[in-house]
Amino acid sequence: MKNVRVWYRKDGACRYISHLDINRTVTRALQMSGVPLWHTEGFNSRMYVSFALPLSLGFRGTYESVDIRLLEDDYPFESIIEKVNACLPTGLTIYEITEPVMKPAAICYAHFKIILTAEEHSPEEIFGYADSLLKSEKILAEKKTKKGEIKEFDLKENIVKYTLGKTDSEVTLDIVLPAGSVKNVNPSLLVDILEKNCGFELFTDITRSELFTESFELFR
Repeated sequence: MKNVRVWYRKDGACRYISHLDINRTVTRALQMSGVPLWHTEGFNSRMYVSFALPLSLGFRGTYESVDIRLLEDDYPFESIIEKVNACLPTGLTIYEITEPVMKPAAICYAHFKIILTAEEHSPEEIFGYADSLLKSEKILAEKKTKKGEIKEFDLKENIVKYTLGKTDSEVTLDIVLPAGSVKNVNPSLLVDILEKNCGFELFTDITRSELFTESFELFR
């Protein structure tokens, strides 16, 4: 048996499929593909499928991964990509297979690219609001705890680094935030605060493009 890490992109209409449904979709595709996969033993046998980190609904993902276990150590990776992609819906695409190097628990940070636009409001105007917010001393946000309580925290303290830019048609924000099992900050919180400051609706396109460990090594 051999553990492998399947790297895939989540895009298009599949952005609006929940993590639970992505799990079901990928599992079905693996079952249909004919790839020799290991299943747990017992009465309710299950295929070994383990996702690294859930992706928020509506986000694009270009660095998503799921671990599977092969029955054959020398089964060609190219064959896995070809067979499973043939069973996946448009918007989910496997692009690489590797052997796992790190455990998913090692993930501590994520890089996001946020594209901001608005009807009847120029990129210059949006950029001004965003720049002012990001340069402020504190960015207070509210987050619901596992107990259902609303907790206020300073989002500014959680921003590892960012780059703000604009073109003739949009504003772009590249930002690194905590992500993982220990601490996770959703960039939508920042967008919500920015929208309140602007006083008008923002159209956002968010992509999670990379994951990092505590020492900022690329998760592999």
